[in-house]
Amino acid sequence: MKTPRDKNAALLAEASFASTAPSRPAPRPSSVPSSLVTLDPVIHERVRLVLLTALSTADESTLSFQALRETLQLTDGNLMGHIRALEQAGLVERSKQGAGRGSLTLVRLSAQGKRAFSEYLGRLETLIKTARGDEK
Repeated sequence: MKTPRDKNAALLAEASFASTAPSRPAPRPSSVPSSLVTLDPVIHERVRLVLLTALSTADESTLSFQALRETLQLTDGNLMGHIRALEQAGLVERSKQGAGRGSLTLVRLSAQGKRAFSEYLGRLETLIKTARGDEK
């Protein structure tokens, strides 16, 4: 009968054998340029992508904090965290009108944000076309 120590030794031997087994062949180089698969991680995060889409389709690329919160169905803190990340990247601008409970916070897609979002969408479209085998 094997003891727990014997079982562990056998598992370790199998593991070390597996690690010395020949590796899989290297993947073939992709025909997709590396610049296409490098999507901006600040934009590519799901909530931020939806937030930027909402702003880019809004009148004057501006929405209130409340409208964004309701559209995205996020808590105030979660939404503010994403807005701050986009602000730090220079993609959105935030302004506040009034003070206290009656204040209105507006979030606007910046000029840099419009360019970056347009470039992101272009890369994504090209990547999708390439993946589908469509002509460019």
